[in-house]
Amino acid sequence: RSPLLIALYEQDPMTNILPKEHTLYFSAPLNVSFDVALAQLRNRLHIQFSGNRRGLFHYYCPSVASYFFERSDTIDTGKWLGCFSSLYFYRQTYSDLAKWSKVVVVSEGGGLASNLWLLTESQENALNDKYHENEIVQWATENNIKELNWQKQKMVHLFCSQHQITDPQISSRLRHLIQRYDVALNDLNFHSKSHQTSENIVEHIEYLMSRENAYVY
Repeated sequence: RSPLLIALYEQDPMTNILPKEHTLYFSAPLNVSFDVALAQLRNRLHIQFSGNRRGLFHYYCPSVASYFFERSDTIDTGKWLGCFSSLYFYRQTYSDLAKWSKVVVVSEGGGLASNLWLLTESQENALNDKYHENEIVQWATENNIKELNWQKQKMVHLFCSQHQITDPQISSRLRHLIQRYDVALNDLNFHSKSHQTSENIVEHIEYLMSRENAYVY
Protein backbone atom coordinates (compact mmCIF):
# COMPACT_ATOMS: atom_id res chain seq x y z
CA ARG A 1 0.00 0.00 0.00
CA SER A 2 1.09 3.55 -0.71
CA PRO A 3 1.66 5.75 2.36
CA LEU A 4 -0.90 8.42 3.27
CA LEU A 5 0.46 11.83 4.24
CA ILE A 6 -1.66 13.95 6.61
CA ALA A 7 -0.85 17.49 7.76
CA LEU A 8 -1.25 17.67 11.55
CA TYR A 9 -1.01 20.54 13.99
CA GLU A 10 -0.19 20.85 17.68
CA GLN A 11 -2.67 18.87 19.83
CA ASP A 12 -4.50 17.74 16.69
CA PRO A 13 -7.39 15.37 17.69
CA MET A 14 -6.61 13.29 14.61
CA THR A 15 -3.68 11.76 16.50
CA ASN A 16 -6.14 9.98 18.80
CA ILE A 17 -7.49 7.79 16.00
CA LEU A 18 -4.35 7.10 13.98
CA PRO A 19 -3.09 3.53 14.60
CA LYS A 20 0.23 3.72 16.41
CA GLU A 21 1.54 0.55 14.74
CA HIS A 22 1.22 2.14 11.29
CA THR A 23 2.02 5.82 11.87
CA LEU A 24 5.16 7.96 11.69
CA TYR A 25 5.09 11.55 12.92
CA PHE A 26 7.53 13.88 11.15
CA SER A 27 7.90 17.40 12.55
CA ALA A 28 9.36 20.42 10.79
CA PRO A 29 9.87 24.14 11.52
CA LEU A 30 6.91 26.43 10.75
CA ASN A 31 8.70 27.88 7.72
CA VAL A 32 8.68 24.47 5.99
CA SER A 33 5.62 24.25 3.76
CA PHE A 34 3.52 21.13 3.19
CA ASP A 35 4.75 20.93 -0.42
CA VAL A 36 8.38 21.03 0.69
CA ALA A 37 7.75 18.30 3.27
CA LEU A 38 5.95 16.20 0.67
CA ALA A 39 8.80 16.59 -1.81
CA GLN A 40 11.30 15.52 0.85
CA LEU A 41 9.36 12.37 1.74
CA ARG A 42 8.78 11.46 -1.91
CA ASN A 43 12.46 11.85 -2.68
CA ARG A 44 13.42 9.48 0.14
CA LEU A 45 11.27 6.71 -1.33
CA HIS A 46 14.04 6.03 -3.84
CA ILE A 47 17.50 4.95 -2.74
CA GLN A 48 20.81 3.69 -4.04
CA PHE A 49 22.64 0.96 -2.13
CA SER A 50 25.37 -1.68 -2.42
CA GLY A 51 27.15 0.19 -5.18
CA ASN A 52 24.85 1.06 -8.08
CA ARG A 53 21.77 -0.88 -7.04
CA ARG A 54 18.56 1.13 -6.75
CA GLY A 55 15.23 0.41 -5.14
CA LEU A 56 12.03 1.61 -3.52
CA PHE A 57 12.48 2.12 0.22
CA HIS A 58 9.53 1.46 2.55
CA TYR A 59 10.79 3.69 5.35
CA TYR A 60 7.19 4.61 6.17
CA CYS A 61 6.61 1.16 7.69
CA PRO A 62 7.25 1.52 11.45
CA SER A 63 8.85 -1.94 11.56
CA VAL A 64 11.45 -0.68 9.06
CA ALA A 65 11.71 2.79 10.62
CA SER A 66 12.39 1.24 14.02
CA TYR A 67 15.69 -0.18 12.80
CA PHE A 68 16.58 2.45 10.21
CA PHE A 69 16.21 5.52 12.41
CA GLU A 70 17.18 4.10 15.82
CA ARG A 71 20.20 2.04 14.81
CA SER A 72 21.78 4.29 12.20
CA ASP A 73 24.35 6.96 12.96
CA THR A 74 22.62 10.11 14.24
CA ILE A 75 24.43 12.33 11.74
CA ASP A 76 23.31 10.10 8.85
CA THR A 77 19.75 10.23 10.18
CA GLY A 78 19.86 14.02 10.43
CA LYS A 79 20.97 14.35 6.82
CA TRP A 80 18.34 11.86 5.68
CA LEU A 81 15.57 13.82 7.45
CA GLY A 82 16.68 17.00 5.68
CA CYS A 83 14.05 19.68 6.33
CA PHE A 84 12.53 17.75 9.25
CA SER A 85 13.61 18.38 12.83
CA SER A 86 12.37 15.20 14.49
CA LEU A 87 10.53 11.92 14.03
CA TYR A 88 8.19 10.12 16.43
CA PHE A 89 7.09 6.50 15.98
CA TYR A 90 6.06 3.38 17.84
CA ARG A 91 9.19 1.22 17.99
CA GLN A 92 8.69 -2.31 16.71
CA THR A 93 11.90 -4.32 16.73
CA TYR A 94 12.23 -7.99 17.56
CA SER A 95 14.86 -7.60 20.25
CA ASP A 96 13.41 -4.58 22.12
CA LEU A 97 10.17 -3.86 23.91
CA ALA A 98 7.61 -2.00 21.83
CA LYS A 99 7.32 1.63 22.88
CA TRP A 100 7.15 5.16 21.52
CA SER A 101 10.48 6.48 20.32
CA LYS A 102 11.60 9.95 19.26
CA VAL A 103 14.51 10.80 17.00
CA VAL A 104 15.69 14.41 17.20
CA VAL A 105 18.08 15.96 14.70
CA VAL A 106 21.20 16.91 16.66
CA SER A 107 22.93 18.67 13.77
CA GLU A 108 21.85 20.66 10.77
CA GLY A 109 19.85 18.63 8.30
CA GLY A 110 20.52 18.46 4.62
CA GLY A 111 17.78 20.87 3.55
CA LEU A 112 15.39 19.94 0.76
CA ALA A 113 16.37 16.65 -0.85
CA SER A 114 16.92 16.73 -4.59
CA ASN A 115 19.36 13.90 -5.26
CA LEU A 116 18.96 10.15 -4.98
CA TRP A 117 19.87 9.08 -1.44
CA LEU A 118 22.82 6.70 -1.16
CA LEU A 119 22.46 4.51 1.92
CA THR A 120 25.36 5.01 4.30
CA GLU A 121 27.22 2.15 5.94
CA SER A 122 25.44 2.68 9.25
CA GLN A 123 22.05 2.67 7.52
CA GLU A 124 22.80 -0.53 5.62
CA ASN A 125 23.95 -2.13 8.87
CA ALA A 126 20.73 -1.05 10.59
CA LEU A 127 18.59 -2.62 7.87
CA ASN A 128 20.73 -5.76 7.88
CA ASP A 129 20.12 -5.93 11.62
CA LYS A 130 16.40 -6.19 10.90
CA TYR A 131 17.03 -9.07 8.51
CA HIS A 132 19.27 -10.92 10.98
CA GLU A 133 16.81 -10.52 13.85
CA ASN A 134 14.00 -11.80 11.64
CA GLU A 135 16.17 -14.82 10.84
CA ILE A 136 16.65 -15.51 14.56
CA VAL A 137 12.92 -15.18 15.24
CA GLN A 138 12.11 -17.67 12.48
CA TRP A 139 14.64 -20.14 13.91
CA ALA A 140 13.27 -19.71 17.44
CA THR A 141 9.69 -20.16 16.24
CA GLU A 142 10.53 -23.33 14.30
CA ASN A 143 12.25 -24.76 17.38
CA ASN A 144 9.64 -23.57 19.91
CA ILE A 145 12.17 -21.41 21.77
CA LYS A 146 10.60 -18.66 23.85
CA GLU A 147 13.54 -16.80 25.39
CA LEU A 148 16.64 -15.63 23.54
CA ASN A 149 19.94 -14.01 24.33
CA TRP A 150 19.86 -11.61 21.39
CA GLN A 151 23.44 -10.41 21.68
CA LYS A 152 24.84 -13.94 21.63
CA GLN A 153 22.52 -15.21 18.91
CA LYS A 154 23.34 -12.26 16.64
CA MET A 155 27.00 -13.29 16.68
CA VAL A 156 26.15 -16.41 14.69
CA HIS A 157 25.74 -14.56 11.40
CA LEU A 158 29.11 -12.82 11.72
CA PHE A 159 30.80 -16.06 12.78
CA CYS A 160 29.36 -17.96 9.82
CA SER A 161 30.46 -15.20 7.43
CA GLN A 162 33.99 -15.19 8.84
CA HIS A 163 34.31 -18.97 8.55
CA GLN A 164 32.39 -19.37 5.28
CA ILE A 165 29.64 -21.47 6.82
CA THR A 166 26.68 -21.43 4.41
CA ASP A 167 24.73 -24.56 5.39
CA PRO A 168 21.55 -23.52 7.29
CA GLN A 169 21.66 -26.74 9.30
CA ILE A 170 25.16 -25.93 10.53
CA SER A 171 24.20 -22.41 11.57
CA SER A 172 21.12 -23.85 13.29
CA ARG A 173 23.38 -26.19 15.27
CA LEU A 174 25.43 -23.21 16.37
CA ARG A 175 22.31 -21.43 17.55
CA HIS A 176 21.24 -24.50 19.52
CA LEU A 177 24.68 -24.68 21.16
CA ILE A 178 24.47 -21.03 22.20
CA GLN A 179 20.97 -21.59 23.54
CA ARG A 180 22.09 -24.69 25.46
CA TYR A 181 25.34 -23.45 26.97
CA ASP A 182 24.64 -19.69 27.04
CA VAL A 183 28.21 -18.96 25.93
CA ALA A 184 29.15 -16.18 23.48
CA LEU A 185 31.14 -17.23 20.43
CA ASN A 186 33.65 -14.42 20.87
CA ASP A 187 34.39 -15.59 24.42
CA LEU A 188 35.76 -18.89 23.13
CA ASN A 189 39.43 -19.40 22.38
CA PHE A 190 38.67 -20.64 18.88
CA HIS A 191 41.03 -20.49 15.91
CA SER A 192 40.00 -22.23 12.73
CA LYS A 193 42.43 -24.16 10.55
CA SER A 194 42.54 -24.11 6.78
CA HIS A 195 41.54 -27.76 6.40
CA GLN A 196 38.55 -27.62 8.77
CA THR A 197 35.10 -28.25 7.32
CA SER A 198 32.00 -26.50 8.62
CA GLU A 199 31.12 -29.70 10.46
CA ASN A 200 34.55 -29.81 12.10
CA ILE A 201 34.23 -26.18 13.17
CA VAL A 202 30.88 -26.76 14.87
CA GLU A 203 32.18 -29.89 16.60
CA HIS A 204 35.15 -27.90 17.88
CA ILE A 205 32.82 -25.13 19.08
CA GLU A 206 30.67 -27.67 20.90
CA TYR A 207 33.76 -29.09 22.62
CA LEU A 208 34.89 -25.63 23.72
CA MET A 209 31.44 -24.68 24.97
CA SER A 210 31.00 -27.89 26.93
CA ARG A 211 34.44 -27.43 28.47
CA GLU A 212 33.65 -23.80 29.30
CA ASN A 213 30.37 -24.85 30.86
CA ALA A 214 32.09 -27.51 32.97
CA TYR A 215 34.01 -24.79 34.84
CA VAL A 216 30.91 -22.79 35.70
CA TYR A 217 29.73 -23.46 39.28
